[in-house]
Amino acid sequence: MMRRDLFLLILVSFVAAWFVIYLFSSLPSYRRPLTASGAKDDPVDCAGNETLGFGQILVLSHGPSWRTRGLAAAASLTGLHYIIPPQPPVHPDLSDAFAQLGSDQGKDHPTSGGSRAWLAHLDLIKHVYQLNLETALIIEDDIDWDVSLRIQMKSIASAIRNLTHTYNHDDLPYGREWDIIWMGHCGEFWDKEFETVIFDDIAVCPHEKYHGWAQKYISRIPKGKRGVYWSKNPVCSFAYALSHDGARKVLELTGAGQGEAFDVKMMGECKSGNLKCISVIPEVIHQYFPAEDFRVKSLKDLGDEENLGSTRDDDIFESIKGSTENILFSARCRALWGETCIRD
Repeated sequence: MMRRDLFLLILVSFVAAWFVIYLFSSLPSYRRPLTASGAKDDPVDCAGNETLGFGQILVLSHGPSWRTRGLAAAASLTGLHYIIPPQPPVHPDLSDAFAQLGSDQGKDHPTSGGSRAWLAHLDLIKHVYQLNLETALIIEDDIDWDVSLRIQMKSIASAIRNLTHTYNHDDLPYGREWDIIWMGHCGEFWDKEFETVIFDDIAVCPHEKYHGWAQKYISRIPKGKRGVYWSKNPVCSFAYALSHDGARKVLELTGAGQGEAFDVKMMGECKSGNLKCISVIPEVIHQYFPAEDFRVKSLKDLGDEENLGSTRDDDIFESIKGSTENILFSARCRALWGETCIRD
């Protein structure tokens, strides 16, 4: 009797289990895409995290100064996390030799100072490649951004996925169909005929306040809008993202110099189609400058013999508010002075 009851119990359990499996297998299936962190959320949401959805944010810097202190204040205010890898020493003979590569063939070449900056970018990109990061954002240490950057980057990620036809199964916030994203630059061409994904941004710089050679192109974009599109002529390397494959390509294409400057060389490779590049316009990252009276220049703009604005002079101007072009609500100035500082 007990054996029969046990057999009936097992039989009933088996039939019940089979019925449950059949019932659920007949229902429509749906699985949300996985994010880079493995959480079952929209990948675009990760673009608003502490690294803006990239594997790391890496800073190109030559050491502590007003640049890095202001950067730290802005990052703390907006909840961003970054790393400043130490720059390896570069022998003067190496930078001089690098500057002259291709000059006997009539090719452009950087100045000695431009050569050192170029090699510094290459060292950081090698770091990205050696760490095997899927993506990384490289920024210069004197840059600034809007206090709403983490919100802005979600819209940018969504627009880039739209532009590149990236679907839900791709778990990276910006997808994988790109080599470089130019987020911080000093100008770009744009025309209504370009394939562009345009979206609302309440923190976009008004046309009448936009500074730079690209103002006439920016003014063609509807007010209160920002866009992403396949790059045409991006200039300056304030902030650019790299995919892993993009890092490899940049090292191969720009590693032998033979150009006016690193950003110009990279721009040329974008224009030729050797790199898949996407530009954000207007830019969401730009240089911050101390007050004009002190004539402190960005490392990007310095020539061979000009004063870098050494740390011993920082206290003269560091407590006085400067300005940032094309950024509506500066994170640096909000963090340091509780004010905006868009250039008039």
